[in-house]
Amino acid sequence: MKVIGATTTYVGSEITVLHGQRVRIFGVMRGALRPDVNVDADDYFLTDDEVLARLGGVTRLDRLDVAHLRADGSASFVHCDPRAIDLECFADLKD
Repeated sequence: MKVIGATTTYVGSEITVLHGQRVRIFGVMRGALRPDVNVDADDYFLTDDEVLARLGGVTRLDRLDVAHLRADGSASFVHCDPRAIDLECFADLKD
């Protein structure tokens, strides 16, 4: 599955202004929700689908770097990091 560059809908409630909005994925912060996450690890922030797939893909413990899509289809320069399960394309990862 193509993750980086994919467009999906934010369906969570953590970032209220994004609820129901279309977003584009720019990266994956692997294990960002783990209490022992090492944000300095080489494989923490991924922007390559092949590497992501080799490491097991997106999990419910990940956060994703996303940007809101404007009406013209361009991505905002403002990024945020919702939980993977708060994006429509990964909602099936919920417990």
